[in-house]
Amino acid sequence: MQFLNIVILSVAALITSTAGCKCLGGGVVHPEFTEPCCAELNGDFNPTNGDCAASSISEHLSNFRSCCESKAPGLTSDCDFP
Repeated sequence: MQFLNIVILSVAALITSTAGCKCLGGGVVHPEFTEPCCAELNGDFNPTNGDCAASSISEHLSNFRSCCESKAPGLTSDCDFP
């Protein structure tokens, strides 16, 4: 049972660490807006998948969303923040 808990926690940590934020509009990902918003917050942008690593901007998720929203009408971020 203890081993199962360790495995579950390890998988959860891996998923969380690889999560990325994107600027979205109408269900479409917009890496052309994601990259500059990520750079504004000194985040780690991955050009392969168009994500800004959530762990790199975790203290600024609301700022990331605001940046996306300022780029074009109808844009938002797929990252939740408290």
